[in-house]
Amino acid sequence: MGRTKSWGMEQQERGFYSVGDKFICADCIGDDDIKEFININATHNRCDYCGKSEPDTSVHFDEFMGFVLQGISSEYGDPNNEGVPWEKGWMGDVYNTYDLVYEEIGLEADDRVLDDIISSLSDRQWCQRGFFQLKPKDVLKYGWNEFVRLVKHKARYVFYRADDSESSTRGHEGIPPGQFLDALCSAIDNAGLHKSIKKGAYIYRVRVHAESEHPSSSKELGPPPYESALYSNRMSPSGIPMFYGAFDVTTAVKETYTTTDRNKTATIGQFKLLRDLNFIDISNLPEVPGLFSPDSRDKRHSLMFLRGFAHDISQPVLKDEREHIDYVPTQILSEHIRHIYKTPDNAAIDGIIYKSSKEGANDACVIFIENEDCCNSSDDCSGEVLALTHVERIDPEGYRNK
Repeated sequence: MGRTKSWGMEQQERGFYSVGDKFICADCIGDDDIKEFININATHNRCDYCGKSEPDTSVHFDEFMGFVLQGISSEYGDPNNEGVPWEKGWMGDVYNTYDLVYEEIGLEADDRVLDDIISSLSDRQWCQRGFFQLKPKDVLKYGWNEFVRLVKHKARYVFYRADDSESSTRGHEGIPPGQFLDALCSAIDNAGLHKSIKKGAYIYRVRVHAESEHPSSSKELGPPPYESALYSNRMSPSGIPMFYGAFDVTTAVKETYTTTDRNKTATIGQFKLLRDLNFIDISNLPEVPGLFSPDSRDKRHSLMFLRGFAHDISQPVLKDEREHIDYVPTQILSEHIRHIYKTPDNAAIDGIIYKSSKEGANDACVIFIENEDCCNSSDDCSGEVLALTHVERIDPEGYRNK
């Protein structure tokens, strides 16, 4: 097929042809965002596709098409305008309107509706918007991969200034490793992943120990003191203590107790928040907005990336002497969020909520506090963050097998 023929003045202005004086209701299209648009804007009392006849039930097909085209145009453009090479045919993935509607987008509707959409868009041709550019979600994905590679194997403490000549981001629009954390935080802002846990909520923390030990105070059940913070964890390197906990007892146990601890017992501490805490919550991400959602393209692609990203950083890491390497990317991330990042309202972040990697567990969290930030509920807790309100010795095997 050759290049697209020129359009008439009317179509150039609107981007589509009218199929006549037709009306469509929300029941005749499968996409939830298009349904919502029709329901909000319905002012007519008939649908020419299903025959419904009720007050304020439909919109004019031209109005409907304007909304549909707006959504399509957020991701797809004219190959002539996007710079797709032509040599006896398009040198890249280009779709006609039929393939775009039926295959690429997969709109669900009665065939008569789809036929009119295709007729309205005529014999236009389509390609990915920004044909020679990575999609925003892929820019973030490749940026994360390069960041991980660099901080694991090339430059750890000065990665933000390292001249990584081997980076695959050099020479195209990928995010250099030194700029990735800022880009990630922008994606977090776009997706609205800020969550406040209110004062008075409870968080549980487990300490696994020998039968002969009886930890009972906030100093014993809270984060370790500096001199005892010897092991790397998902969000904290050795020497930098943080509070790891969960919002239910079972998850707290499963996050802490392993099969190598079978000759030990455990004590769980219930801690009460003494002030509101601000978190980045990557545990239950919103659904990715659809092509026809009024949300921005940046938000859609941010969530596409973040869903894979959250899964990646929640995966279990084997204790095979490589964990101090494998944890490095998330440790740097947590440090950036703790010390550099601010919300759009200029609020600092107190911790991160993430999905536990343990089977049958729920959400876990890390709070950027130290041993001295925890107190016993019977103490004067005027300056602390968490108060220990209940202590219970438990059989961790029973919880682990739930």
